[in-house]
Amino acid sequence: MKRMMVRLVKRTPLGNNRGSIIIMAAVALVAMFAFSALIIDGAMMMTTKNQLQAAADAAALAGATGLVGGGSQALATDRAIAIASNNLAELDIKRPVIITAADVTFPTATQIRVQTHRTQGTGDALVAYFLRIVDQNSNNLTDVTAHAVAEVYDVCESQCVKPWAVPDRWGDTNGNNRVDAGEPYDPITTGYQAPGDIGSTIVLKVGNPQSAIAPGQFFPIDLPPLNCGCGVNPQSGGADYRWNISNCNPYFVGEGDQLQVEPGNMVGPTKQGVQELVDQDPGAYWNSSTRGIEGSAFGRSPRIILVPFFDPLSPPTAGRNYVTITKIGAFFIEGVQGNGDVTGRFITATIDGPKCTVQNPGTFVKGLALVE
Repeated sequence: MKRMMVRLVKRTPLGNNRGSIIIMAAVALVAMFAFSALIIDGAMMMTTKNQLQAAADAAALAGATGLVGGGSQALATDRAIAIASNNLAELDIKRPVIITAADVTFPTATQIRVQTHRTQGTGDALVAYFLRIVDQNSNNLTDVTAHAVAEVYDVCESQCVKPWAVPDRWGDTNGNNRVDAGEPYDPITTGYQAPGDIGSTIVLKVGNPQSAIAPGQFFPIDLPPLNCGCGVNPQSGGADYRWNISNCNPYFVGEGDQLQVEPGNMVGPTKQGVQELVDQDPGAYWNSSTRGIEGSAFGRSPRIILVPFFDPLSPPTAGRNYVTITKIGAFFIEGVQGNGDVTGRFITATIDGPKCTVQNPGTFVKGLALVE
């Protein structure tokens, strides 16, 4: 008779395993939900931070323009507040970034600091999605801030200068409008300065031969500078001269550069080039009451031009020689007068360019930069 073998297997009650799995799954789901909540709210906070930073950057740069050309901290504050409100950032939905004068400070006379915010203290805190689930004591609001500091600085070198070089102002002690022995010159103490000279008119290119600074010298110059290091010689002749009036010459011109003079009155090319320039923005005009340019079809009128000043103690003589540049001036060009003079009004302008090694608050050409 065969024996029957029976193997006994110990079985764990199924109910016990099921209970453990349910508990573990519940804990895992809670952890996963909390982790997902943190990711979603964290991503929204990061997005809001970036939006607030963009608003702060734009507001600081706009505010810095209010410090240029006889501006004020009050004007800078107004511009910063206005530009900040043109930007959007998350709140409950995307809403304008509203700041007040309390959010605008001035670390130095040439710097402006702007703070943007979504905070409970300022009444515009960011509304989170899941913060209350993670933290039962939370009101579902969280704080996000950003700030930017912009600086105004003096620019001593720029592209797009026009093909004229005019003498800076010297100490004309005897009032004969000529540089005489012993008369002083310094770019800061005697030279043209902002804001005092803003709006004043000077001749950028002489038309009357009797007014020439030397025989055959009517202020035209050739570009690029003699010492540009760019491997290009100064381009002379009427065609290049005319083109440089109505267009942007790409070569940098700045303090210490030597510019080759272009002898001759250049009557035809001057009138043609200036008219081409004026025709780019014919409605623009200088408003003496507001001391600014109005009627322009551009954010920055092409009739705002840069012209270098040369050292009046070293004026050009007859022939093709050179002048030494001491600084750059900014002007609104008005046109060619009946006697052939090209006139411009002093203004201040903000441009891209390297920072001067020595800062002079009275310069007409300024740069803007975010420094923080």
